[in-house]
Amino acid sequence: MSDLPDISSMKLSELKSELKSYGIDSSTFAEKSEFTSALQNARNTMPRPSTTYREVEQPKPEREEKKSSSSSSRKPSSSSQRTSSSSSSSSRRPAPTPAPTTAAPAPPTTNPINIKKLTAMRSPVTAFQQIKEHPSQNIIGERNNSFLPGSPFSFSLHGSVQESDSAIIRIPDGVCLKMNCASVQRKAMDEYLKQKGSIGVSLRLSSEENPEMLPIWTFARDRSSGYTMSGLGLRVCGPRTLRLLAFMEMGYRSGQSVDVHVFGSVSLNKDAFD
Repeated sequence: MSDLPDISSMKLSELKSELKSYGIDSSTFAEKSEFTSALQNARNTMPRPSTTYREVEQPKPEREEKKSSSSSSRKPSSSSQRTSSSSSSSSRRPAPTPAPTTAAPAPPTTNPINIKKLTAMRSPVTAFQQIKEHPSQNIIGERNNSFLPGSPFSFSLHGSVQESDSAIIRIPDGVCLKMNCASVQRKAMDEYLKQKGSIGVSLRLSSEENPEMLPIWTFARDRSSGYTMSGLGLRVCGPRTLRLLAFMEMGYRSGQSVDVHVFGSVSLNKDAFD
């Protein structure tokens, strides 16, 4: 790992290049933090590529190869003069009959479905949320996680009343995200409900097809019997971009909020490889 540069000091083009060497599709990433998170996860969990970082980032130019091949093809003219007499005598002899050659077997063709599947196996679902101070809009923190196919999905949404505070969920091509369960901590919710006018918190979702933030689960002070919802049953396959928001139902003026924890799993989209 000593030949690898520090991820925080790498340029965006260098991040893309090294992610490509791991077979990770980064076309759906927008923020640099998503590139750095995916690359750090790849270095920690995947075997090193066969090529080094320098070979990936700085390939040898083809001009040098052509120049070396042209120089090696040049031979001194004196050798041709020495063999002129022998070539004239050998030209009188009949040319030997070439031995029959067998055609080399054609190389096996690469199945494009296998390549797509391999790329999807190395492409993580990313979840990213910036935590801002209101009303100044200063960024005071962030939550950034990535999940490869086969791993459980778990993300804590910081509660807010601003749609701009939504978490961005990016699902790459050939990968599916399942969200089955959402919950809130009992102690944190009880403290929040002590505020005057506080009602609860709702989990809201929007997609590329419908950008409106719609509630899919609400914890209400007087109506909810439990602190967990286990029947979300939401399954989305990529390439897709979602927004998730833990929307605080009143009582947020004091600045206190509650996290909503979302759970599920990440898997390959089997329909894409049949």
